[in-house]
Amino acid sequence: MSNKIFENLFIFEMANSHQGSVEHGKDIIREMAKIARKHNVKAAVKLQYRELNTFVHPDFKDRTDVKHIPRFMGTKLSYEQFTELVDFIRSEGLITMSTPFDETGVDWCMDQGIDIIKVASCSALDWPLLMKIEKTRKPVIISTGGKTLSDIDKIYNYFSHRKANFAFLHCIAEYPAPMDSLQLDFITRMQKRYRDVPVGYSGHENPDDNTVPMLAIAKGATILERHVGLPTETIKLNAYSMNPTQADKWVEAAENARKMCAMKKEDTKYISQAEIDSLRSLMRGVYAKHDIKAGDVMTEDDVFYAMPLQEKQITSGEFKPGMVASIDYKANEKITEQPKLTGVGIVRSAVHDAKGMLYEAGIALGTEFEVELSHHYGMKHFRQTGAIIINIINREYCKKYIIVLPGQFHPSHAHRVKEETFQVLYGDLDVQMDGGVEKHLHPGDMQTVLRGEYHSFSSKTGAIFEEVSTQHMKSDSYYKDPIINDADPMERKTFLKKW
Repeated sequence: MSNKIFENLFIFEMANSHQGSVEHGKDIIREMAKIARKHNVKAAVKLQYRELNTFVHPDFKDRTDVKHIPRFMGTKLSYEQFTELVDFIRSEGLITMSTPFDETGVDWCMDQGIDIIKVASCSALDWPLLMKIEKTRKPVIISTGGKTLSDIDKIYNYFSHRKANFAFLHCIAEYPAPMDSLQLDFITRMQKRYRDVPVGYSGHENPDDNTVPMLAIAKGATILERHVGLPTETIKLNAYSMNPTQADKWVEAAENARKMCAMKKEDTKYISQAEIDSLRSLMRGVYAKHDIKAGDVMTEDDVFYAMPLQEKQITSGEFKPGMVASIDYKANEKITEQPKLTGVGIVRSAVHDAKGMLYEAGIALGTEFEVELSHHYGMKHFRQTGAIIINIINREYCKKYIIVLPGQFHPSHAHRVKEETFQVLYGDLDVQMDGGVEKHLHPGDMQTVLRGEYHSFSSKTGAIFEEVSTQHMKSDSYYKDPIINDADPMERKTFLKKW
């Protein structure tokens, strides 16, 4: 499903703030459009649709003692008046959005070409309404106020089974919502549980408190929603709606939070030269304790650590006993030897990266496993060619986890005895099958490899996949490259019992 429309979206919820006046509604839209242009953000103005002639029971239309009904009846707009507001929202360059509370409201959304349909918390289990909304194939945003995880699971399964383009909003349906009721940590829980669905936040807290949208952004919310209005001499806003000044500060705070939280590199932490220079100014360098001659094997007794760390000098963390001096050093002189890349260092680095990927994927190995590093062209080329294989079970059936590091390639090979099926658990995996067929696999995708079928695989950003197969037999891997086939297994395999 495409989630682009939900990315970094602000929703200005007008609700009944138009007070039954098209002109006042236009004034609100105009103010929200100014805010969106000022901050150059993607924003929607959201209306609410109810066909009041049928939405409210005939016996209750004139009752003043039933909550909400007097407000709904007193701010009523016709379909034609709502259409005028929708056209004005578009003319101001904003996204059109509405919450239909009944089936007629859904029809209005379709007739007007509304961009996004919103499901209110009170309607999130209204199955007749949900079924009609889903059939529109419009992007849908669903508020989850007052809904348990079990409730949200039902909604998620209904829309995901139908391949709908939808998002969730964490919401506390108290008006206004007390600070100790917001439970923003639930955003993280929802993101883990519904990984393919954007999660946002619909707020009803004090409109002057902008720590909440910043925290919601920090928790990963991609959509923010607030009720807005425009006070006048005769119109007073409720305790949870924002006036234009408050809405402006709300958007500004959220955008500042996005800047603070944004990664500067696509998939990893960016470290600036200024940060490196700042830390190096506090690091200790390695100095000769006494005169050292070229060719001497250095130990801890030959050096000491002190600041400042000078240009081209080795740091205290980089020194390893056993380093050989390449030049003569005088006492107190800086040591400029550079660490050599060793097989042990390569293995340790790769293992640390693999463990980090497992942690991030939430895969627990237990205690009974064997780690196998395949380095087809030698350990020094392992980062380019190879894989880490974690052997879990090998009986008549076999289970393994295979970890492919970012940019790593596993060469083309086949098995005569074993048949295997891959299922990707984490990351991206490109599988090249016999005959040149290339498949791009993502979490959940599967690929079966038959006996005698040559296959290779690689990953751009790193991958973990589970292999389930018939019993694995040693020497049952046949490579297309004769260099690999002719190599002694000891040259291309390293086994670890623990890591």
